Amino acid sequence: MADGKKLSRRALLTFWRRPEGPAPTPATPLPPQTERERLWPRERIPGPHFGQELPLRPPGNMQEYILRDACTRCGKCVEVCPADAIFSLDSSWGSGQGTPAIDPRKQPCVVCEGFQCTQVCPSGSLQPLYNINEIRMGTALVDEARCVTYRGSSCDACVPVCPMPGAIATDASGHPRVAEHVCIGCGLCVRACPTEPASIVVVPRD
Repeated sequence: MADGKKLSRRALLTFWRRPEGPAPTPATPLPPQTERERLWPRERIPGPHFGQELPLRPPGNMQEYILRDACTRCGKCVEVCPADAIFSLDSSWGSGQGTPAIDPRKQPCVVCEGFQCTQVCPSGSLQPLYNINEIRMGTALVDEARCVTYRGSSCDACVPVCPMPGAIATDASGHPRVAEHVCIGCGLCVRACPTEPASIVVVPRD
């Protein structure tokens, strides 16, 4: 060595060894979250939301984040809806402002002939549909705490208005049951419910 000192055998073996880096910082544990939150990582839209986390969208919507990014806010789907069910969200919805939505309690989707809103969208935010079985707006959900059939009263107001055979029916106890794989989420059952607030809501698709 240049300084005339000899290195020990141990020093020679470790002379070219790269110094170890600092100890890794322990990972910060993630905050508790529900299964729904884990599967729904997108930004929440602030503002009123009819009891759901996101607004109910018209037929043909592929996914919430796609609609918000692709929608040009042209309003053509609003204009063409024969039931006046579609409206544009206001500024309280943040990045969702101007995009189309439906409040089924006020006016649900009537599943019009030709699914007109899906045919006029110029941006592809609403995909053209040709069969009622292609509609997947969401899924109806019965609130047992509000439904009068769970309090001894008889009611099937939500059943006859459903456009999808088998999507909702009363069971042996007279309670409404929703077949999630059949329900299209049009919201006609929500409008027909006699309780206030409605005992049945539509959970929008993600």
